[in-house]
Amino acid sequence: MRNRYVGVGIFAVAGSLLFATAVFLIGNQHNVFSKHIELFTEVKNLNGLANGAKIRVAGFDAGEVAGISIPESPAAGFRLTLRLTDQVRGLIRTDSVATIVTEGIVGDKILLIGPGSSTAPEAAPYTTLPSKDTSDIADLVQKSTVLVTNASDTMKVVADKLTTTLDSVTTTVNNADDLVVGLKQGRGTVGMLLRDEETATNIRTAIGNVREATSSLNHASAQADALVSDFQSRGLAAKVDGMMGKADAIVSDLQSRNFGAKIDQTMESVHSAARNIDVTTQQLQGTIAKALTPDAQGRDAGDNIRETLSNVNDATANITQDTEALKHGFLFRGYFKKRGYYSIAQLAPDKYREDKMFVNPKNSRVWVQAAELFEPKQGGSEVLSPTGKARIDAAIVELGERAISRAVVIEGYAVSEASDDELALSLSRASLVRNYLRTRFQWESQNIGTVPLRSVPPPATHKNSWNGICIVVLSQAS
Repeated sequence: MRNRYVGVGIFAVAGSLLFATAVFLIGNQHNVFSKHIELFTEVKNLNGLANGAKIRVAGFDAGEVAGISIPESPAAGFRLTLRLTDQVRGLIRTDSVATIVTEGIVGDKILLIGPGSSTAPEAAPYTTLPSKDTSDIADLVQKSTVLVTNASDTMKVVADKLTTTLDSVTTTVNNADDLVVGLKQGRGTVGMLLRDEETATNIRTAIGNVREATSSLNHASAQADALVSDFQSRGLAAKVDGMMGKADAIVSDLQSRNFGAKIDQTMESVHSAARNIDVTTQQLQGTIAKALTPDAQGRDAGDNIRETLSNVNDATANITQDTEALKHGFLFRGYFKKRGYYSIAQLAPDKYREDKMFVNPKNSRVWVQAAELFEPKQGGSEVLSPTGKARIDAAIVELGERAISRAVVIEGYAVSEASDDELALSLSRASLVRNYLRTRFQWESQNIGTVPLRSVPPPATHKNSWNGICIVVLSQAS
């Protein structure tokens, strides 16, 4: 009987210990035995947030939603009671913002509180924190569907208008082609004038006759004016004999002006001018032919022009090298260093590897594999994929304000069997990322550069090989 009592006692003690342990573990999990503070916040939309949902402060599990008060009117918001452990009290400031987010992709709704700024005062108990509403996935899907539908309707309207416009352009081009063919074949009045030499000769003869007749009429008009003036200034009786003599002179002058001979003379002048034009045209054609023929070394005009342009490019490159030498010279180094002479729009790989500013271990770097950024297109080249653009945005967010306020270099890397292919592909990848960043964030071209490094990163990075890109934010100059 005594052993039975002992067994019952042991069982009772063990059960009590197990119960106390369970109570302690459950209470510790829900922070029952720790000190708490209560805060409040208000949101317009709960987005599925339930009573008892987790609360995280800067990613740390800090408590739970202790209560939800339903608003009395649509204008008001849901008032949430937040029970937080006293450990995170120093992180929560009056400017900390509460946001309802999803834990994972399709997980439960939790309340996320961001740490406030160090300048803001610490949030006292029962303080109402500001909140920020977030869009639900369903809302985003609905907005995307509406946007795609509107874009599809717009494309249909544009396609219809473009088809009508192309039909009109095709009709106009066909009509113009028929008109030009008709003119070349001599159809119609304009075609006859362009193709019939006899008609053109008759027109030139008629114009010459009109000019000669006009000249004779002008001369006769001048003689008549002089005669009338003479009659008006002198008496008629005293000037009858003189008038008759002048009349005879006018008649003789008219008879002496042989219109037929002068027309022949004018036509001869026209023919002579035409011959001179033909000779000049032939001489011009000969000059052009001589200019286009190969020279003594067998090179034609096109090769000479290309050689000239090549010489101009070489001279420009020499001037650039001279300017670069001035930048590093003793006399001008101080001026250019003060002004800032690094132009990182295009960087030489060899100089890049040797320059301490670019390989400084204090520079911020984000390495991204090519498979995360690029996708192939027709022709064997690469383009940035939508996933790649999102990855670049995430990298800039990771770099923070440093990427905006400082100079940035895009290092391009590519792994290939041929050295030339590595250089071309690494330059193409760096340029694609640079162009996207300039367009996306409106950066100045002189503040972002590219450098193709094939597949070998600088030694200071402690990487033997890389295939992709690296976004480098230069540290502040001392």
